[in-house]
Formats: sequence, C-alpha cells, structure tokens
Amino acid sequence: MNTPAHTILPALRPGKQVLVVIGMHRSGTSASTGALQCVGVQLGEKLYAGHSDVNAKGYFEHSDIADTNEEVLLRLGSAWDDVLIKPDGWWKRAELRPFADKMRGYIRRDFSNSQLWAVKDPRVCRLLPWWLEIFKAEGISPHFLFVVRSPQDVYGSLQRRDGFSREKSYMLWLLHYLEAEAGSRGYPRTFSSFDHFLEDPQGELRRIEQQLGLRFPISVESAGACLGQFLSKDLRHHQAGEVGEMPESVLVGLAHQLDARLRSATQAAEATLDTTDLYQQVQTLQSGLDALLVEQLRSVGVRRGEVELTVHRLMRSWSWFTGKPVRVVERLFGRDV
Repeated sequence: MNTPAHTILPALRPGKQVLVVIGMHRSGTSASTGALQCVGVQLGEKLYAGHSDVNAKGYFEHSDIADTNEEVLLRLGSAWDDVLIKPDGWWKRAELRPFADKMRGYIRRDFSNSQLWAVKDPRVCRLLPWWLEIFKAEGISPHFLFVVRSPQDVYGSLQRRDGFSREKSYMLWLLHYLEAEAGSRGYPRTFSSFDHFLEDPQGELRRIEQQLGLRFPISVESAGACLGQFLSKDLRHHQAGEVGEMPESVLVGLAHQLDARLRSATQAAEATLDTTDLYQQVQTLQSGLDALLVEQLRSVGVRRGEVELTVHRLMRSWSWFTGKPVRVVERLFGRDV
C-alpha cells in the first residue's frame, strides 16, 4: 500500500518555508489564500480588510508587506497597473535596499515561528526577482502557487472596479503571469484553476500539498467546515461570457495562448512550464511602441511615484495619526481638511 506523501515529509523549519501565491489582480488569489488560512497557513495579523462591494471576505494581504511592495513600485516609477516591462536588472538598484531591509524585518517579526506562512499580493508577480533576493538572504525556501483565471474574467472584474480597457487588462494579465512564471522557474510550484478551487477546494488543496511537497499545519480533512463556510460559488463574480466577444489581435492571441498553457499546467502531474517564447513576443510588441509615448508613460510614472510616496509617508506619520480625530470632527461640522 502506498503511503500518503504528507506522512513522509520532513518537518518544516519554522519561518523557512513560504508559499508565494501568484496571480493577477481579480484572479481569485484572495479566495484561494483565505482557503490556505483554513489549513493553518500563517498570513500575519495585519491584514487589509475587505470592502462590501469588492472582496467582502477580505484581501488576505499583509498590510505592511503590500504597502512596501507599492513603495518599491513607486520608487521605480511604476505602479500595480503599469503596462510597461521594466529595464533589465532593475532589482539591483541600490535605492531599493532600504525597502528590502524593511521587508526582511517584517518577515522576521511576524513569521519566524510559523510552521508554514504565505505571502499574497499580486504586486509580487512584478517584483519577483527582488523578492527572490530577500528569500535568499533570509535562507527561506519559496514554493509557488499559481492561481489561474482567464483574461476574459479578469477583464470583466477590472472593468467593473477600475474602468480599465480590454487592452490594458490583457497586457497586465500577460505581464503578471509571464514575469512570475519566468522568475519562479526551477522552484517548487503548482498551478491551480480558480474555478476548480471553488468546485472542489479540498481536492485542490490536497493536490497543492502533494505537488509542492509541503504539509499544511491543519489537515485538509479537518478544515472542511472552515472551507465550506468561507468558499462559495458566488465568489466567482465574472465569467467570460459576460464581457462579450473580443476581436482577435496580437495581444489577445498571446493572452489566449498563455491561458491555454496555464490551464494545461493545472491538470499536469508535474508543473513544468516555459513561456519564454510568449514573453519574447510581448517584448517585441512593446518595442513597437512609439518612443515618445514610452518616455511620457515613464515620466508620468516617476512623478506619480514621488507624489504617492509623499502621501503614503504623510498618512503613516504620527502627526497625521494624532490629527485624525480633529479632521473627523471638522468634517462633521462641514469643514474639509
């Protein structure tokens, strides 16, 4: 009789095993990470709260980690919705070292004693080379869980929430998955369909555990009640048929090719995937952009980054915190500060 894989795995070293959840914004990573919490994967205590009309059950993002990811993007003149490929070797820039030190401090503070912890923030997809350096410096072994949702579904959700065009949504979808696939190649990883996760969460969690060679702190069987309460099919807010037909283009064709490969990987016994050819085609597509347009986009990104970093620091400052009650009272009396 074969012994279940999870019974023969070596004990995990506290704080040294991390599950990195990969996926584009609005791709089901929040629901999937919430399910991981049901099986004892630690996410930290400082999590962003959900919104009633968007992710009501929560984002499951560590607020300090997500804020620092955003600061790194802004420092680079980028943002979560940047459609441009970054220059080669961007993660080696000296100005990013203080942010890496800060991130290492959060990891040590919150996860040093965790049997298994996870980081979930779609920005990691665009910052993965920088994150790999952090994991290496801390002696942490990353394992990757790709949550796959079609570009059509993601576009439908982004259109409703942010008003994004199809072209912008599709380019962002491509860059998130292509850059994360390239960066995670050679590490333990598995691919999970968001639709399958909702249909059979226990089955998907068992497969994830087995393919990644990990042991969840709480058995999948014991987590049934938690999963049943947390996951429901109404978490799937948009499906491809709701956004209409989209004329074929080079961009759309590349997204469809990548979607097919990712979905094939979700059904494979071994998660082997190489999308170098598709990434090269996206690079070629972007190289055809007008140089003046690219310069303007990068210039706007830098200015946006400088302003938003200043706002972030102000809102986290002690003077802002202590002055908040005063601002609330003034608004009640008709003044806006």
